[in-house]
Amino acid sequence: MTTYQTPIVAGVFQNPEQAKNAFDMLRNAGFNEDQVGVALPGSSNVKDGLAEEFKKLGVSQDRALYYEREFNAGHIVVSVRPDQREQEAKTILHNNGGYDYGENTSSPTQSAQQQPGNQPSTQNYGQQDYRASDQS
Repeated sequence: MTTYQTPIVAGVFQNPEQAKNAFDMLRNAGFNEDQVGVALPGSSNVKDGLAEEFKKLGVSQDRALYYEREFNAGHIVVSVRPDQREQEAKTILHNNGGYDYGENTSSPTQSAQQQPGNQPSTQNYGQQDYRASDQS
């Protein structure tokens, strides 16, 4: 029997192209549109409520606040409801440059001004962010 521990797997991206690649790979791996969400600073309708939305999805308060801080710092958050494919989703996110809560990375805490390619993107990669799930 598979133990399901994480309702949402997420990756934080400082580079929009890496986030897009991760999104594309998740979709190509068979993760459905309703399983993958992208929160894009500057173009997303998520303003100050990302932590609350993650908590509604079963994410712990510490992790939810982490994602909100990263989002507010100008980083893209790609989230996946893995449905028993947690390791596969994590691997795709990580292999494309995503980092997550509690992971040691080389520079996830540097400010947005220090990161190349960290300008907010107006693309949505063909995906609505998960807060706008009632739109087509």
